[in-house]
Amino acid sequence: MITIRFVSREDIPHVQSIAHETWIYTYEGIYSKDFIHNFLSRAYSNENLGRSVERELQSLRRKFLIAEFNNEVVGYAQTSQVNAEEYELLRIYVRPEYHKMGIGKSFIQEYIQVLKPIKKLFAWVAKENHKGRVFYEKSGFKEVEEMIEAIEGQSKTQIKYELEITNE
Repeated sequence: MITIRFVSREDIPHVQSIAHETWIYTYEGIYSKDFIHNFLSRAYSNENLGRSVERELQSLRRKFLIAEFNNEVVGYAQTSQVNAEEYELLRIYVRPEYHKMGIGKSFIQEYIQVLKPIKKLFAWVAKENHKGRVFYEKSGFKEVEEMIEAIEGQSKTQIKYELEITNE
């Protein structure tokens, strides 16, 4: 049984563990090991993740979700509001052994409900991240633009995927 809920302080170590596992699984071969390690150390430090969770807990509109399978934390997702009807999906990660169980799609469905009147959800995905691109395409997202991003001296093409949402 999959449960989607809002993040709590107790989830921080689970999110860190999932981030480490999924970043290596997803980005090994796309980014250098040093880049992955340095990024995870910064973005998912106790301090940075703690701040993110605290902001979330004080927010009127919650945007940081956790997925549980049989009471075990197996994934997380977070959005950022761009305007009244548009949100960016900043991160969505599920432990590899729980892929293809509908957890990612469950996150998206939950966002469509809790972020009303959302009309558009978008995400930037590394062009070389084939796993991520297949997920977005299967979830109904459309490729709308590309940009080249310089990351630590490496140029990487990022693709913007958008999901148009019609609230019935």
